[in-house]
Amino acid sequence: MSGLEVAGVVLGVLPLVITALSAYKQGKGVLASLRKFRGLLDDLIHQLQTQKTAFYLDILDLLREARVPGILQCGGDPTEETCANILLDAKTGTQVHDYLGHPAPKDDLSNIIHASKMQNASLVLKGRLKFTIDRKTLDALVKDLGTERYSLGKLIKRVKTKREWEANELTNSSTTLTLAFARVRESATLLYGTACECWACEHHGLHTVMIRLDHRIGTDSTKKTRPSTDLGLFFPIKESVLQGIEVAARVAEPLRKPIVKFKNIHNDGLEVPAITVTEACDRLSPARIQIKSIFDDAQHARNQGQVLALELMSDALGLSDAKHKPHQSYNISTTLTGFLKDTAPDEDARMNPLNETLLTLNVVSSALQLRPTVWCNIPWNSMSIKFPIPLEDDLRIPVYTPYVELAVDAGLLQSHTCSPELTTTAAKTTMLELAIPAKDTTSQVHGGLGSKESARRHANMHGPDACCHLLVGAKHEQITASSCQGH
Repeated sequence: MSGLEVAGVVLGVLPLVITALSAYKQGKGVLASLRKFRGLLDDLIHQLQTQKTAFYLDILDLLREARVPGILQCGGDPTEETCANILLDAKTGTQVHDYLGHPAPKDDLSNIIHASKMQNASLVLKGRLKFTIDRKTLDALVKDLGTERYSLGKLIKRVKTKREWEANELTNSSTTLTLAFARVRESATLLYGTACECWACEHHGLHTVMIRLDHRIGTDSTKKTRPSTDLGLFFPIKESVLQGIEVAARVAEPLRKPIVKFKNIHNDGLEVPAITVTEACDRLSPARIQIKSIFDDAQHARNQGQVLALELMSDALGLSDAKHKPHQSYNISTTLTGFLKDTAPDEDARMNPLNETLLTLNVVSSALQLRPTVWCNIPWNSMSIKFPIPLEDDLRIPVYTPYVELAVDAGLLQSHTCSPELTTTAAKTTMLELAIPAKDTTSQVHGGLGSKESARRHANMHGPDACCHLLVGAKHEQITASSCQGH
């Protein structure tokens, strides 16, 4: 039985109980009942009448706050019978549900309500009900009714407050993701600033860096060392040559020298305690080799056929002692628009629905992780999202892991303004739109990740209510034209 049904039962039963007790008192006689129960029966009737009035007023407030039309249409305060009739209306349960936030189905309470409305109800009940009253039990009941307790009105407010709190309270997984994303944003910002400081390259003019868009930036919990945030990079070391870099950004833990113990200094016969505190140092350990030129170390790693492994601690980059991974030759990269154009004639070369969904998740989650940082300094669209292409047997085989490219310029950090904060509605809406691959039966090009209308509305990711507006559509020729347009 729902709470609304219980309220209807109580509102209908209380008048019956009061009527029955009054009839019992009249049947015994006023003097006899006073001699037998010593005024307790009168106290019980008074307490029940008080409880009935308070309950009626709380029900009336609930129906008014729930904007029930039957109550609002009454000129003044409706009677208890009117409230009981309104509780029988099926629409009342829906409106109370909308107000409190939980379902309130109702059963038919017509029998109880009908009994409370019958004329000369005391005579009817006298013939149907037989009961006796024990004085000790009556005394305990009167004392219990006189005890201060929560009223129905307070309980209603508590339920509504609890529902509102539960709707806004973050789940444990949401809190965990929020903290993880905050670490990623901090590490990504420090990485770009450190890369600008270590970019000592005069061999070519391609001073750019590409960061990998991951759907999940994981933490290796099996390591005994401090947890790290893994960031993948590509940057050109010469014309048409991309070198891969894996950066482990670790949480800075201050390195402290042993603190000097307490020493008592005698000064004019007084012992004054003195403490020496060593300043914390959160830079790389002296055992870690700090790099001065990313270009030189990347060139050396390429000559050895390895991925350059680095460790980021605070604002310093050093060579990592992790196991080196073999490096695959990546010579060029292509934009998402170029990929869709190149694969449009070849059905076998297009992305399948699984690859489309994974690409979408990578981009959307990366926007949540990197949006306020300098990596989102340019709009993410089909022209800025790129795929590195390795050369295997002289064939151009794209890798579906997306990257975004940014110029290496220390001035961007000073001129960068954080993007507007994401909203939950925008994040959910965009995630759903991008996660459903669209198929255009007219052009028979299935390489898109959204409809033409979605592409038009999401051309720029940096709008105030945007999340991750990946500008791709079913028709590649329309994508190319739309990708350069703003809102």
